[in-house]
Amino acid sequence: MHVGRPLIRGFRALVFAVACTGVTAALHFAAGGHRFDPLHLAAAVAAVTAAAVPLGKRQRGPLGLLAACIAAQAVLHVWFTLASGHLAHLDPGLTMTGVHLLAAAATALWLARGDAALAALADLLTLFAAPALALLLAAAPVAPARTAPAHAAPRPKARRFAAVAPLRGPPLGALAG
Repeated sequence: MHVGRPLIRGFRALVFAVACTGVTAALHFAAGGHRFDPLHLAAAVAAVTAAAVPLGKRQRGPLGLLAACIAAQAVLHVWFTLASGHLAHLDPGLTMTGVHLLAAAATALWLARGDAALAALADLLTLFAAPALALLLAAAPVAPARTAPAHAAPRPKARRFAAVAPLRGPPLGALAG
């Protein structure tokens, strides 16, 4: 199972968005004590998910996720600063920038390990699901044969297979010799 399929890609983007938004919201809450409106959090998750879906076509390593997490941290910092009304913090200082970079690095490592685990699980499920599906299909009951209407005369078996009979067996030349 490929991790870039639409359903899995959407799930991975949602996990990315929840992780980045949750970490950023927790940091802003710890720094300023301001709780966020659930609509602001939902809007942030939706926006980050929408931005992350195109990136989910293939599995990213820790460095690719780090770049995405840094971008998400920067945008979410502005979003949560505007939502809290602390406009003086729009331009983060050195300490806040360092905390956001550290949070982005930790989030990128968590997500990289989780993404690798999800890909391994998907591969494992695909490996075992294919034979199980084949067994289920083989064990499935066969639909009953359609019967001819009562008014139709049954065809003789010899006629039914007359066209097939010459195609079976060895070539005719092999029997003559």
